[in-house]
Amino acid sequence: MSLSPSATEARATSQFSVEDVLSYSSRWDNKIAADLVAEMEALFADKPTTLPEMRHILAVKGYQGLRLRIEVDVKDQCGPNAVRALANAMRNFALEHPGLSAATFRNPASDSPDWHRAGADLKRVAFEALSQVGLKDDQAAQALHILRSFVRGFVISEMAASFFVDPFEYQRTFDCGIDVFIRGLPALG
Repeated sequence: MSLSPSATEARATSQFSVEDVLSYSSRWDNKIAADLVAEMEALFADKPTTLPEMRHILAVKGYQGLRLRIEVDVKDQCGPNAVRALANAMRNFALEHPGLSAATFRNPASDSPDWHRAGADLKRVAFEALSQVGLKDDQAAQALHILRSFVRGFVISEMAASFFVDPFEYQRTFDCGIDVFIRGLPALG
């Protein structure tokens, strides 16, 4: 396959090649798979026999892990800093535990009381952080949906290296996006 002159020039001026992007992406695919295997090995005592049971176990563990991460990171934060800490906790959890994060971003798809309880506990902790900027009830729910979508989209793009930025720029770009999110919260009122 030959590259057109403009494609060749773009590739020459870019600091990333197609091979670099594909290689980086497959490393994240491997990390997600390895994370899921490690989580399942740790939970092997539960011996799930079906994919829905496995998804259930991972989602509950993911909800619990994310809730704990948020509680630790948001503790002693107030106002917009609490929302920033919430967003960073969500992003960092997703980057550190990509398999659990994938399970956590799913909505409860079962009648399992522990799945719903873990999801409700996570929502409560997130709502506490959002209350620091005056959001409650439906406003907090909408803000959480938006934030969850932003974080998930950002993490997926980051894992796939689709931004074509220096890896150290991801945090700066994420922080900028969270600032925009926080400034836009009054629109929910």
